[in-house]
Amino acid sequence: MSERRRLAAIVVLFLIGFGLIGLASQVDSTWPLFVTVIPYSMIPWLVVSEDAGASRAGTTPEGAP
Repeated sequence: MSERRRLAAIVVLFLIGFGLIGLASQVDSTWPLFVTVIPYSMIPWLVVSEDAGASRAGTTPEGAP
């Protein structure tokens, strides 16, 4: 996955999370807060998955010295 696509995915996941928090506020309910965990937990996976794949292949991740 290219760096640009990964950054776009992270931004979209943040927006989904903030949207769910806003929805919880609008409907005065807590169930959207429990669903918010899903997009927020995918962000670290996106960040680490590229680095882990590169280290298994014996190469350095993009942008590493």
